[in-house]
Amino acid sequence: MASDEPVDENEAAETDVLSATEFTRPQRRPFYKDPLSIIGWGVALASIVLYWYFFVRKPVPKPGQQIARLTGVEGKVKVKPNAKDAWGEANLAEQLHVGDVVQTETRAGAEISFNSGSVVRVRSDSVVYIGGSAEASTAAWRVQSGKVNFTVANEATDIVTPTVRTTALENATGNIDVGEGGQTGVKIFAGQAQLETTQGQKITLSRNQAVQVDAAGRAGGTMELPPPPTLVAPAPRSRLPIATPPEPSAKLSWTEVKGGATYHVALDYNVTQANLLLSAALEESGVKGTTHELKGLNLGRYFWRVAAVNKDGLEGAYSRVSHFQVVEPEVPKEVAATPAPTSTGPTLVLQAVDEVSPGIVHVGGRAARGATVTVDGTPVKVLPDGSFSEFVRHAGTGEVVVRATAEDGQFVEQSRAVSKR
Repeated sequence: MASDEPVDENEAAETDVLSATEFTRPQRRPFYKDPLSIIGWGVALASIVLYWYFFVRKPVPKPGQQIARLTGVEGKVKVKPNAKDAWGEANLAEQLHVGDVVQTETRAGAEISFNSGSVVRVRSDSVVYIGGSAEASTAAWRVQSGKVNFTVANEATDIVTPTVRTTALENATGNIDVGEGGQTGVKIFAGQAQLETTQGQKITLSRNQAVQVDAAGRAGGTMELPPPPTLVAPAPRSRLPIATPPEPSAKLSWTEVKGGATYHVALDYNVTQANLLLSAALEESGVKGTTHELKGLNLGRYFWRVAAVNKDGLEGAYSRVSHFQVVEPEVPKEVAATPAPTSTGPTLVLQAVDEVSPGIVHVGGRAARGATVTVDGTPVKVLPDGSFSEFVRHAGTGEVVVRATAEDGQFVEQSRAVSKR
């Protein structure tokens, strides 16, 4: 049955136009079949790789590349250059390269400063490889045996031992102790480090934490370390009059710290020894309480520090180093009614000629004010009050010759046999 409703001619015409203009969108090809898409993705990927290579990736140092230098040498320290068999005596400011080996002997130490800003202090009887098996980092090094303390700058540092790889993160400080069998103790005093043992164990250490890894590469539990004490007395740069035993030369004191069962007191003759933690003058462990008396100190300067030890025998970080000086008691000056110029000969008093390590002798004493002093012909530093305390090299078994020369050219000379320790 046909509809009786009339059809609008305009509406019919519009419908015909729309039907005539309809079209089907062609199917888009996959990008891997479109050459232009492939080229575009390739350019983008290449740009990312190039940016990473030139601006993000840290270049891998090659064997023989210079990455560090010696900034501290004390005692007998040797260096074996990369790809060479001969050892040579280490020299201050000597450059170090990937593959070099640094070895310290008894009562010796070395400070290694990397170009990255990290610092490694190699203690006595230790062997450290520069780069070694960790060349992927510009600040990497390997401890084969012995003890080292380290401070990391703004670049994470890889530290390798026979049983564990330690990645010390930015601004971390700590200690690595490697035994003869490869067993390794790792301590973190500040910052954080990530460890992976040869057994595949992964450990994270934070501030004042430690772990022990045995010779088989198995790690024990994480242990807490006591924090460093704060030194109280004597105040830095104090001048203490020399005392005759049993009177103490100095009375040291420091703050008590949480977890500190006993304390370890160490004393050195100069700032280099102190920075390298050599304990050349004195090392006293098991000190109970927060005071310790020192007796029988000769004239000279002394640098001291203290570390706390917990009930399990674990030693924490050392305190900051402080120093004091032992001097002659000041004598009141007599005021002469009618002073007259006089000419007196020079004076020289020797108070110490002691061997502190093979080939190194500590010479201390006092000369007239304004005098110059030489030891075996080598000038030594004389303080304004005429006192001197110096460490000199002395080979053989002969006597040490000390000469004091006054300002008018007169001199006095003494020969003294070296006291063996």
